[in-house]
Amino acid sequence: MNDDPSTVLFADDEPRPGRAGLVASLLAGAALVVALFVAFSGRSLDNQLADLAAQTSALAATQVRLTADLTALTEREAEANDATRKQIESLLSLSRDVAALENTTAELQDRMTLPQRSWARAEALALLALAQRQLRIDRNIDAALDAMTTADSRLAQLREPALSTVRRQLTADLEALRSFERPDLDRITTQLRQAEIDAAALTTAGIAAETAAAAPVDGVDSPAPLGRAWLLVKQALASLVTVRSSASGSSALLTRDEQNLQRQQLQLLLLEARLAIARADQKAYASAVGEARAWLAARFALADPGVAKLGDELAQLAAVNIAPALPDVSGSLRLLEQMVPITRAGP
Repeated sequence: MNDDPSTVLFADDEPRPGRAGLVASLLAGAALVVALFVAFSGRSLDNQLADLAAQTSALAATQVRLTADLTALTEREAEANDATRKQIESLLSLSRDVAALENTTAELQDRMTLPQRSWARAEALALLALAQRQLRIDRNIDAALDAMTTADSRLAQLREPALSTVRRQLTADLEALRSFERPDLDRITTQLRQAEIDAAALTTAGIAAETAAAAPVDGVDSPAPLGRAWLLVKQALASLVTVRSSASGSSALLTRDEQNLQRQQLQLLLLEARLAIARADQKAYASAVGEARAWLAARFALADPGVAKLGDELAQLAAVNIAPALPDVSGSLRLLEQMVPITRAGP
């Protein structure tokens, strides 16, 4: 038995295929596969092209729709811009109207408050002028301070920037007047009044002569009226004048009325000094105190402790200036006098 496979497949009289036939078969198979692949690929590409064309059509439709939407949005945006522009113009016009209304309101308010403001300025001016008169005529510093403080409050109520210069000057004037060192006129007046009271009991210089009181007539037994009258006349003539010594060393003989006159003269000089204080008259005050010192030294007993004490007090009072020069606080008045006509001429 022959184990060769060729002997089984092919008979002895059949020819065997060669390599060329095998290759040709293989190539044919490959060609068939390629043809099938190309056919299949062609159909797939057509499908893809068809899908791509459909997508392109859809995209084109979408683009048209989007273009339409964009056009509509553009138109709406233009309309919105126009509306916004019109609103802005309306707001600007309204703003101008509001500004004009505010100006008109302010002008009307100024016109309505002009009499009040003019009155307040005039009142402040009058108060400052009154303060100057109080200082110049009466030297009443407290009254002047009250008037100037009230004037400052009136100007503060106006709230006008143009009056700031006046208020600054007024503040400086008030500070200068408050810091002014004033003499204690109340104490000096009280001291002079007490000196007047003490002067009534001071010892005068010279020899005091006093009228003696009539003593009863003793030892007169004569019942005759003529004899009794004669004795009384002799006794009265004998005791008419009584002389007593004085420690002053002066030999002038003074009756009680003359002593009282000298004391009253001293009191009048002290009273004149008090009246000079009330008038703020330094010249009259110095003259009265000087005359009182001279009268005290010439007419009263210097050895008397009361006289010596009064002399020391008068020496101290003579050194006091009851009316020192006041600070110049008229600057605010002058400034306001210059500004009031300008402000009155305004609206």
